[in-house]
Amino acid sequence: MNYWTGASPPQEANLSKISESINMRDDFQRWLFEGNTVKYTPEVVLSCIDKISKYAVRKKIAVDDLWKYTSHDVFEPVYNKLVKSILLRIFDRNTYGVFIIAGNLYLSFLKEKPLIHKDETNNNAVKEKEEESIVVPDSLPKDQIDPEAVIAWLVTQPNANGALYLENVVRQYMWALRSTPAKLETSLLPDSVNIFTCRTPEALNAYWDIFKAAPNYKQVNRRTSGGFSAGMSCLLRYLQYLTGEGLVANSPTKEQPRPVEIESTMQKRHKLDPVVVEQCKDVLSAYFSNGYRLNSPIEMVRFRSFAKEFLDEELPTSDEMLKSYISACGMTFDGKVYVVSMQTKERIKKSVEDYFAKGAQVIFFAEFYARNENWLLEANIVSEEMLNTILHSLFPNLSYTLTYFGYTDASVPVALEKEILRVWGEDVTLAYAQLAERLKYIPLDRIKYALAQNGNFIWCSLETYSHVSRIDIRDEEREAICKKAQLECDAKGYVPIANLPCGEIKERNYELTDTAVQNAIYRICLSDMFEKKGKIITRIGSVFDVMSIMKKYCKTIDRCSLSDLLNLEREMTGEVHRWTAMEAGNTFLVRIDKNTYVADRYVHFNAEVIDEAIGLFVKSDYLPLKSFTTFGAFPDCGQTWNLFLLESYCRRFSRKFRFDTLSVNSRNAGAVIRRTCILNYTDIMTDAVANADVALNQIEVGKFLFESGYTGRSTNAKIGEIINHARGLRERTV
Repeated sequence: MNYWTGASPPQEANLSKISESINMRDDFQRWLFEGNTVKYTPEVVLSCIDKISKYAVRKKIAVDDLWKYTSHDVFEPVYNKLVKSILLRIFDRNTYGVFIIAGNLYLSFLKEKPLIHKDETNNNAVKEKEEESIVVPDSLPKDQIDPEAVIAWLVTQPNANGALYLENVVRQYMWALRSTPAKLETSLLPDSVNIFTCRTPEALNAYWDIFKAAPNYKQVNRRTSGGFSAGMSCLLRYLQYLTGEGLVANSPTKEQPRPVEIESTMQKRHKLDPVVVEQCKDVLSAYFSNGYRLNSPIEMVRFRSFAKEFLDEELPTSDEMLKSYISACGMTFDGKVYVVSMQTKERIKKSVEDYFAKGAQVIFFAEFYARNENWLLEANIVSEEMLNTILHSLFPNLSYTLTYFGYTDASVPVALEKEILRVWGEDVTLAYAQLAERLKYIPLDRIKYALAQNGNFIWCSLETYSHVSRIDIRDEEREAICKKAQLECDAKGYVPIANLPCGEIKERNYELTDTAVQNAIYRICLSDMFEKKGKIITRIGSVFDVMSIMKKYCKTIDRCSLSDLLNLEREMTGEVHRWTAMEAGNTFLVRIDKNTYVADRYVHFNAEVIDEAIGLFVKSDYLPLKSFTTFGAFPDCGQTWNLFLLESYCRRFSRKFRFDTLSVNSRNAGAVIRRTCILNYTDIMTDAVANADVALNQIEVGKFLFESGYTGRSTNAKIGEIINHARGLRERTV
C-alpha cells in the first residue's frame, strides 16, 4: 500500500516502466551534477519536474509521469503546453518560473541522451565513476565525511523539540564547521583544520576539547549565533550513527532528547517525501501568505481543507507528520512558518552581489533590511533574523559578525574606516549625508560614530569631516611645529595650538576651516608625543592644571579682560568656570574694574596712607566691602578707586587688612577684615547675624547677609550652620 495515496502496489507489467522512469531521473541528475545547471541547484530542478509531472497528469496535459518521456521530440510538445498553461502561471508562479528553465534543461539532456547511453554501454567503468562522483565530488577527499551526506541524514532526524531539522538551518551548521576552526586562537592544531576528516566520535571530541579551550571560543561561537557548537553536536550524532554507537547519555550536545525518546521517535518517523514538501509549499503560498501558526489546531484544520481543495488529494493522516512537512517548507519565526520563494532569494542574492561588485566589503544586516523592508515583508521575510539565515545559506563563504557580513570580519571601527575611505574619492571634505548616499548598506548612525570616534577623521564644521590622508602638510613643516611645541612646553608646560607655525598649511588647505587645520596639525604632527586638551597642547603624561597654566599666563601679560581669561579656560577645557578665571587674575593682577585686570606696575599703592583711610571705615574687626561708599580719603594710585580696586588692594598689598568672601565674585560680595582678627569668614557672618536685629530663620538671615554685602545671593549652604551658631551666641549674651 502506498503510504501517502493509499493506492495498491503497481502490477508486474508496470515495473519496467517505473524502472525506466527512475533510471531516466537518475541519468538526468548525473547530467546536472556535471555542471549543466547554473541558476538552480540539481535538487531544485529535479524537485520542480517532480512537482510539474504530477500537475501535468492531474490536468491531463500529460498521459504519464514526465520521466517516462525519454525522447526529445515526445517531451517537447508537453513542455510547450505546460509553458502556455495560464492556470499554472497564476496559481504557482514560483514553480512555473523554475520549470521554464528546468524543462529546457531536460530537453537539452534528452538531445544528448543517446550519446550518453552509448558511452555508458561501451564503458561501464565510466558510469560507475560518475555514480560515485555524485556522492563524493572530485574536490572532496575520499577519506572525508561529505557535508551533504550529513545534511541528508539530519533532515530525517528530530531535534530537541521533536521536529525534524530544517535543511537551511543544518546548512548553516555545516558552513560554521568549515569556516570557524581557523578563527580559533590555539597553538595545538595546524593553521588549517578540516573537521570533516574526523571519522569517529572520539576523534571529533578530541578536536572539540581543543576548540573549547581556545580563549576566544565563546566569542567566535557567538558570531555564528551558536551555529558552530550546534554543528559539532550534529556531526557527533552523525558519526555515532555511522559507527553504531547510538546516542550516548554523556554526549556534549544540548540539542538531543534522551536516547529512549529518540529511538521511539525515529521508529515512528519516515524520511520526508520531497513531492509532499512541494505540495505543502503550494498550499502555504496560496493560502498562508502571512505565515502558518505551527502549533495551532485550528490552523491545521484550515490547512487540510485548503490542501484537499487545491491538490485534489489527501495529505498525511498524522498531524504530527504533516507538521514536520510544513516545518520543512520554509522558515520558522515567532511560531510561524513562512515560505520564501526561490525568486525572493535570487533577488536578495542579486542585490548583495551588485553592491559587492562595486567594491564594497561589508553590508550591515539592519540597514539592508531597512532599505528593502517593503518587498522583503511582501516576500514573507518578516525580520532581520530571517534575513540573516537566508544570507548564510546564499553566501556560506562570506564572513559574518553580529552586525554585518561581507569579505572581512574585522572589528566594526576598522571595517567602517575602510569602507568610508573606499568611497571618499578625491574630496577633501564630506558631510554625513554624502557618505550615507555612497554607503547604501551602512547605517547613518554608524557613519557618524566612526567619524567622531576615529582620530584619523578631522572635524571641519557641522556634520562635515576631512581625513588625515587629504591634508597637505610637508615634512619640514612637521619638524618646525614639533620643535615649537617642545620649546613652549618646556618653558610653560603648554602651548596654545594657535601659536604653532601653520600659515602656509592653511593656505594650501584652503578648503578646511581653521579648526580643521589645527586638528589636523595635532593629529599628523604632534599626537605621538603630545596631548591635545581643548586648544592647548601639553606633553603626554604631564600634569595638566588649568589654574596653574592660567596663573602663569597672568604673570606674563600687562592687561586683559575677564572675558579674555574666560576664553582661555574655554580653549583649554572646553568649559568655563568663572571662579577659575577670577582666582587666577586676583592672584597676579590688579582688578581695576568689573571687566579689567592690569599688571602691578600700572598701579602705585601707598600702603601706609591707604590703610589709614580704610581704618576710618572699619571701626571693629570687619566691615562688608559694600559699606565703602566714598573714596575721598584715599590717595591717588594711578587708577580710579572703586570697590574692585579696593578688594585687590586688601587681597595682596595691605599690611593691616585682608579680604575674604564665600567665593570669588563680581558682585563686590565679601568683607574687609583686620589681620589681627582670627575669625574665618563663616564665623564673621555668624557674628554679624548674632549682633543684628534679624529673626533667625532661613529667609530673614539669607536676606540680611545678601543686602549687607556678605554674600552675593540670599541663599547658600552655610545659612543653617550660621543660624545655629548665632542662636548660641545670643543665648550666651542674655
